[in-house]
Amino acid sequence: MTDRQMRYFLAVAETLHFRRAAERLHMTQPPLSMQIAAFEEELGVALFVRDRRSVTLTAAGESLLSDVRRILGDMEAAQRRAVDTGLGRVGRLRVGFIGPAIDGPLGQDLKAFGENHPGITLELSEKSTPELIEQVRGKGLDAAVVRLSGPGPDGLAHQVYHRESYVLAVPAGHNLARETAIEPKMLDDEPLIMFPRTLNPVLYDQWTSLLSRAGARLRVAQEVLTKHATVALVAAGLGVSPVPRSTADIGRKDVVFIPFAGSTPELTFHIVTRDEATGPALTTFLDQLLGK
Repeated sequence: MTDRQMRYFLAVAETLHFRRAAERLHMTQPPLSMQIAAFEEELGVALFVRDRRSVTLTAAGESLLSDVRRILGDMEAAQRRAVDTGLGRVGRLRVGFIGPAIDGPLGQDLKAFGENHPGITLELSEKSTPELIEQVRGKGLDAAVVRLSGPGPDGLAHQVYHRESYVLAVPAGHNLARETAIEPKMLDDEPLIMFPRTLNPVLYDQWTSLLSRAGARLRVAQEVLTKHATVALVAAGLGVSPVPRSTADIGRKDVVFIPFAGSTPELTFHIVTRDEATGPALTTFLDQLLGK
């Protein structure tokens, strides 16, 4: 039973009229009648009862009609799924990220991706950069948003996803809160709230080098892992802290965010994938997040 035979049968079964069925199929009636007769002969049963006034389905025709509708529907659905998969409209992606990334643009980007590509399911997981890199390398993740120190990891492709500058978070009542721009030398012996050096040695050393060149003595009062904890400690008056510019969007009234004068280290996030990683869904994801 071929696709063409099923479509010819369905047209006649739904119209119960050979001429109208032929018009629906964009053909003439005689060839359609011959095709239906040949189909019945092949099956060895009559599908229609014909007389001069009407066409009706036999019991065999009624049985076949429901199956043909289901089979053709499944075929069309399979074709749509194949096309959608090939064009990156459907699929499943396993994406990892480090906590600080979700506080920046990643949250909004994931929301926009979900709205633009509802057929692609995202499975998200938060871990540290080393854990994410190993999971991408081990094929446990398709992609991950990480913060790299130095050269990229061996065997993985990496592209810059987001860059942003830093501002200084100070308590609202602090003497620096009235400044419109912060010179690094103003941080001489100020109690600083910083991330541990082990979290990102390159970025940490960039900050210590910047302060050293400005003649500012580094005094780390507290070390914390997250921006939320950093801002909370600043609000409590335990120190000041350089934080990514996007942190200012939280809008706390008890903390003032002041831009730095001149150039400072940048916060940079990368998307890492396996060199050989391909697939329409992953391509669609990377195209949107990387703005291609």
